[in-house]
Amino acid sequence: MKPCLVDVNVWLALLVVSHQHRVIANNWYSRLAPEEAGMCRVVQLALIRLMGNRTVMQQYAVTAAEGWQVIERLLEDERVIYLEEARDIETVMPRLLRYPVPTGKLVNDAYLASFAIAGNLRLVTLDRGFREFSGLDVLVLGD
Repeated sequence: MKPCLVDVNVWLALLVVSHQHRVIANNWYSRLAPEEAGMCRVVQLALIRLMGNRTVMQQYAVTAAEGWQVIERLLEDERVIYLEEARDIETVMPRLLRYPVPTGKLVNDAYLASFAIAGNLRLVTLDRGFREFSGLDVLVLGD
C-alpha cells in the first residue's frame, strides 16, 4: 500500500489513553502495513504543540524536547514514515486557500489537503471538514 498522510488529531488519539477516539484510531492503526502512516513537518510541529498544551494534555503536558522524542519514537515504528512535500503543492495550494471568510484553522487544513493531493496520498483524519476540499482522497475515521 502507498503511504497516507495522517492528521495530527489521529496521532493525538493514538498517544492519549483517555482520548475519545483512541479505540477508532487504534483499530485503524493496527491494520497498517510498513511505511503506510505518513507524517509531515507541519503535523509533527502541531503534535508537539498539542502535547505541550496543558488544556489538552492536563498534567501530562510535555516540553518541546520531550515532544520531539515522542516523534522520534513514532518514526521508529515500521508503519510510520516521514513525508516530504511534493513539488506540485505550489500549484494545488492556491486553489484550496479560497475561503469566503478569513480563518486561521483552515489555512493548515488547506496545507494538509494540498500536501495530500500533490503527493497523491490519502489523508486520514477525524475531521469531517476535510471533505470540503475538492480532489482530496480522505478517510475520516469513525464514519
